[in-house]
Amino acid sequence: MKNLPRILLLLVAATALLSFLVPKGWRISGSAPEKYEVGVFKINGHNGSKACGVIRAAKKDYFDEEYASLIQTISSQRYLGKRIKLTGYMKTRGVTGWAGFFLRVDDNASKEREPLAFDNMHDRPVKGITDWTPYSIELNVPMNGSKITFGALLHGPGMVWFDDVTIEEIGEGPKEAALVRCDTSLSREPVNADFEQ
Repeated sequence: MKNLPRILLLLVAATALLSFLVPKGWRISGSAPEKYEVGVFKINGHNGSKACGVIRAAKKDYFDEEYASLIQTISSQRYLGKRIKLTGYMKTRGVTGWAGFFLRVDDNASKEREPLAFDNMHDRPVKGITDWTPYSIELNVPMNGSKITFGALLHGPGMVWFDDVTIEEIGEGPKEAALVRCDTSLSREPVNADFEQ
């Protein structure tokens, strides 16, 4: 019984490393988020950092379209009419469905729910066991884009870690659409993209 305090301390420390609290600036989404554990891994982030995002399957059975994602949305104001690139680092373990980053541009004024621009790496999925690897997505931000949403997702069993997500302007994009009012209540750039906060 004299080892009980030490065992309890080890259990508390292990639990603290994997926290399924939503990190600052991010939120949980997806078609079946209740089947996943989503949050912050407080050790072994990319390039020796102290934290990274994580999505881990928590159930045994998944249908094709069941996924969870950790996402955030920013204002498109500084990127209107530009081409942007999202870059992030990801590693996986036991992913039998697929994992990837996604990037989407929306128009708040539109009654249709279709995005103006979208890519989720479905055509170049991350599967199996992988080490930290950089991935990128490029999209044009039309002049009528009011917000940009991005993040990481996991379809089916396995676990994905992700870190150091950046968005940068890499050139000019289309200018033909009418300018819309951007959502100024949102941040103009990614928040806590390294999960250290």
